Amino acid sequence: MAPLAKWCNANYVEQRITKVVGDENRIILEDGSSIDYDVLVLNVGSKTRGTTGEQVVAGVWENSLTTRPLNDLLPKIVQKEDYLVSKGITPEVLICGAGAAGTELAFGFKHRWGKLYEKDIKVTLISHADTVLKGAHESTIKQVTRKLKEANIDVEYNCKVK
Repeated sequence: MAPLAKWCNANYVEQRITKVVGDENRIILEDGSSIDYDVLVLNVGSKTRGTTGEQVVAGVWENSLTTRPLNDLLPKIVQKEDYLVSKGITPEVLICGAGAAGTELAFGFKHRWGKLYEKDIKVTLISHADTVLKGAHESTIKQVTRKLKEANIDVEYNCKVK
């Protein structure tokens, strides 16, 4: 995780969260310290949907950058960057899944590749629902939606990848 945080130019803290104080935008850590936040993303996923079982989406392995296992993600991203830069390709990023992980990736790619290419990179987030972060608290959805607009990240709603 530390290399991914460094890659995204983020601080890395490895501690358990003992409490989320949503009305104060603050988390309490196991050592008693706290961290304030504007948007909190909790990522607890463990596999990339559409890559196993009955729900396999044709072409996923051949044509996408899968995010799991997470330990392999950073090397895969760097390899893709090297390829794109060597070919002179400015990428357009399409992220399938507007849950916590997909939304976090959208912000990460927008920031990192915007710096790498020294221009605004088109990033689109695909949601199967009529919102991002389906099931999250309404205030969280509202804040994240606002931040996506501010970052010029497009969202396509009610979509299913086949």
